[in-house]
Amino acid sequence: MDIVRLPFLADYATHIEQNFQNTAFIVEFAVSCFVMLLLTGLLSYAINRLVVRLFYLIADIGFILAFAFGMEILAIIIATIIVGGSLIVCFVNLGVIRTYIAIPLKNSKSASKNVPKGYNKEQFISAVCTAVRWLSRTKTGALITIERKTPLDDYIQNGTILNAPFVPELVETIFYDKTRLHDGAIVVKGGTIVAAAVMYNNSTDEFEGKLGARHRAAIGISKITDSITIVVSEETGQISIAHAGILDKIKSDEFEIVFRNQIEAY
Repeated sequence: MDIVRLPFLADYATHIEQNFQNTAFIVEFAVSCFVMLLLTGLLSYAINRLVVRLFYLIADIGFILAFAFGMEILAIIIATIIVGGSLIVCFVNLGVIRTYIAIPLKNSKSASKNVPKGYNKEQFISAVCTAVRWLSRTKTGALITIERKTPLDDYIQNGTILNAPFVPELVETIFYDKTRLHDGAIVVKGGTIVAAAVMYNNSTDEFEGKLGARHRAAIGISKITDSITIVVSEETGQISIAHAGILDKIKSDEFEIVFRNQIEAY
C-alpha cells in the first residue's frame, strides 16, 4: 500500500524522521527506554511468571512506539501503568522481592551469627543422616530446614522454640505422628534445633506428578531463602531435598553424599 494514500502515516513518518534528527530527542528517547526496559527486565527476571512477562512485553512495546511517534500523553499513561503495575507485582510477590533486596542487606549484618560456637560439622552431618534414614525406613513424614546465610527468624516465631541439640532420637520423637510438634518443620541452625512446628507458605507453582503439602512447603521456603529443606514422605519414605526452588529426590544410600555437598557449599 502506497504511504501517500494514508496521509496520517506520512505525517507520522515525517515526525519521526524530524525527531530522530534532534540530538536531544535521541538522548531522551534512549534514556527513557533504557530505564523502562531495565525496570521491567529486572522484575520479569525476579518474578519469573508468564503473565508478568507478557504484561511488561506489551507495555514496553506500547511505550516505545508511543514515544517514537510523539504521542507524549499516551507514553506517560503507559509509563504510569507500568509503574503502578510494578508496585502491585512487588506487593503480590513480596517474598520473592525480599530475597533480592531485604535479605541480602540483613545477611551482611547477621551472617556471622548463624553458626554458634562448638558447632561440629561432621557430627551434625552424621546425626542428620542417621535421623533421615530412620524417618525414611519407618515412613515417618518430616520436614527439616537448615538455615544458611538467610536468617529464618521471621518463620521461627510462628513455631515452638526448642533450642535443643540436633540428635536423631529427638528428631524421631518430634516427627512421631502422636506428638503435638510433628506438623510443620523443624528449623536447624548450626547443629541446634531452634524451633519445631514451623509453618511455611506452600508453593503454588505447577509441578509434574503429585506433591503433598510438605513438599510444596519445602519448595516455597527454598524459593525465598537460601536454606535447604529435607523432606521425607510419609506415604513412600522417599527422601527429597529442596533448594533454590528445586526439589531433588534422593535415594537413601546416596543421601549422605548429596547432603554433604550441600553443606560443604556453605
